[in-house]
Amino acid sequence: YEQFISYEEADGYDRYAYLFGYLYSELTEKDALDRQIRRFIKRYPTEYERYYNYEKAIWSNLELFPVAESINNPSETVAFEDSWMQSRTFGGDRGHEGCDIMASFNVRGHYPIFSVCYGVVEKIGWLPQGGYRIGVRGSNGAYFYYAHLYDYAKDFVPGDKVVTGELLGFMGDSGYSEIEGTVGNFAVHLHFGIYLNDENGEEFSVNSYAPLKYLETRKKKCIF
Repeated sequence: YEQFISYEEADGYDRYAYLFGYLYSELTEKDALDRQIRRFIKRYPTEYERYYNYEKAIWSNLELFPVAESINNPSETVAFEDSWMQSRTFGGDRGHEGCDIMASFNVRGHYPIFSVCYGVVEKIGWLPQGGYRIGVRGSNGAYFYYAHLYDYAKDFVPGDKVVTGELLGFMGDSGYSEIEGTVGNFAVHLHFGIYLNDENGEEFSVNSYAPLKYLETRKKKCIF
């Protein structure tokens, strides 16, 4: 993504066009991507606009990693891998719609969770699968989902505006139960998901691994 930012030209394609071109063709060299993008726009203009807007909705809102880095306890880190669509069974066989950011210090309520972007709180409260969760709609339409929280930073309500780096809550292990407040069914972690709406208004999950890798060097440093 940072490479594609460097390709931008005032009278040419922008970073989201190059990102689309890469995902479509797996090419990375600028001239080759230029040719692929031109060819796709000529043949499939409607589809190009749709997928371009998907990429822009996600990447234009990414500013900060959702979990803080500890100044005073640097050994208390987090780690994640590409777990999108791995098998899950609670609530029925399904694919994992996000990436789990795991805590090396397995204590609920310890790691602060921040908003990755500016946006509006759309959903909040208990879900059997996600436990205490909060969902923020970014300014360009992507929905960012933070689940298994221990607690919220304040009494958010749908419609509240949040800014990049605003404290949303604290990492936990809530969920996997119809009974609100259930904890302890898995290790402490943050489930981070990204969702978009298609041309029919139907929501679909997007793999959040690459966005998290991009944000990994953009952490808020805090004392905790």
